Amino acid sequence: MIHLCHGSTLLDSPTKTPKCHRFSAVPYALPPTGNRRWRKPDPLPPTFSYGAKGYIRRGGVCPQPRVSGVTHDEDCLQSNIYAPIGTPPPSDGGFLQFGSNNYDDPSALLADTDVKCIFVVPGYRLGIFGFLASRELWENSPLAANFGFWDQRLALEWTYENIEHFRGDKNNITVGGLSAGSYATFHQLAYDIGPNSNNQIIRRVFQWSNGCGVEPKRLPEVQDQFDDLLSVLQIRASWGDSAKLEALREKTSDELVDAVGSMKQKFFRPILDGNFVSEDLFENIFSGKFGQRLHELNIQTIIGDLTQEFHGYENVFPPNSYQSLVNRLSWDYPRDIATAICLPYRTPAARTEEEWKTIFGKLYADMQIHSTMRGLIQSLMPALTLSHILRYRIDWRTKSVDKRQPPEFGATHGTDLSIWLFGNGDTLTNREKILIREWLKPVASFIRGEKVNWGTSFVQQVRYLTSEGEIEIKDDEAWDSKLPLWDLTKRITRNRKPRSKL
Repeated sequence: MIHLCHGSTLLDSPTKTPKCHRFSAVPYALPPTGNRRWRKPDPLPPTFSYGAKGYIRRGGVCPQPRVSGVTHDEDCLQSNIYAPIGTPPPSDGGFLQFGSNNYDDPSALLADTDVKCIFVVPGYRLGIFGFLASRELWENSPLAANFGFWDQRLALEWTYENIEHFRGDKNNITVGGLSAGSYATFHQLAYDIGPNSNNQIIRRVFQWSNGCGVEPKRLPEVQDQFDDLLSVLQIRASWGDSAKLEALREKTSDELVDAVGSMKQKFFRPILDGNFVSEDLFENIFSGKFGQRLHELNIQTIIGDLTQEFHGYENVFPPNSYQSLVNRLSWDYPRDIATAICLPYRTPAARTEEEWKTIFGKLYADMQIHSTMRGLIQSLMPALTLSHILRYRIDWRTKSVDKRQPPEFGATHGTDLSIWLFGNGDTLTNREKILIREWLKPVASFIRGEKVNWGTSFVQQVRYLTSEGEIEIKDDEAWDSKLPLWDLTKRITRNRKPRSKL
């Protein structure tokens, strides 16, 4: 039983006016600790009782590279839930955003704009805890891969089963996120409408600054990373599989996080496991079958990017040479793809570290966002009407972002959260409030499941927020220049020799 009285009401600091209700650290799964580490999450038992204590505290952040002042806790499979003041109509539905569930603040969005919905913001396993993969793990436990995706899926199923307790509508769920959250949103949608799902839940999606990416690595390609982890932790390769896994599970979360810092590849990404990420997913995207499935289910998407995304990426372990560029991109993508997209930079040239950093930032932004997102849209076009693909592009930012990102970076990766979340906890100027409310009007209609007046006339157009703070409908100036990279990755993926499932 969920007792709504255990929530708290968030107040506007100057006026003390109620902004929204918040229910904090609501568990949706058993803690993924001990023997549950690196296994699919276990749902809560039917006898589980929600008490007041669980609703009034902020849950710990799932372990990741440590930041001063942030508490990390593997017991993090919990959601923060934000509900509008008053009784929201059933049609407002639920909004599930992927990402850190303690860092963002949608309270002003719910209080001061037309967007009246319920946010369910789950924590889920990240990095080595969420996406470690190896032969040993796979053979030890069924479906032992993509744990972070399975966490998200269980949170989504929990939302479907319980959102009515918060006066939400389980048949009107929107899933969305920014960056990695957008990438996860795509894969949650793909699973939800794919062959392995037992219940289609998602009605529409937000994809902020990311798309479908490229086909993930398979298990053999990530085995070296697992072996490197064992070496760093001084766990002998000669030990049996059970002994290796037992030794890993005995390590503290801090020991594991610290070990990652000494590894050759420091990022753990989803793999093509044949279950959560189905074998034929990307071929279905290329062939148009994925778009046809979205058409059958009448699923809409809001999808777009910012003009200067690369500034947000160029300092994330940047390379300083051609070979280190290939190696760095191999953290995220299959090596054949990383090698191919780096070929234009192979010719001998005297490049400074700053130049390599810029090359990396722009190429990474194309792979993460600009090129793969437009390639996905192109693949969806034949099957979907314009009303199903609502595209945007942003070249503007609020003044509040300046304290986190230098003004000269412009509209760079992540600066749009202050737009989508109406300040995201920061103060907006009166002019900014007027502009953002106007920008969000069709978003409110989208979430309610109503007809959306987006304004674009064909899919190569975007709803554009200009650097001067004007809303315009414009042709996508990056369309033609970004698609060739998608075509290259598609060709490589299709030309691979048939391989075993993993």
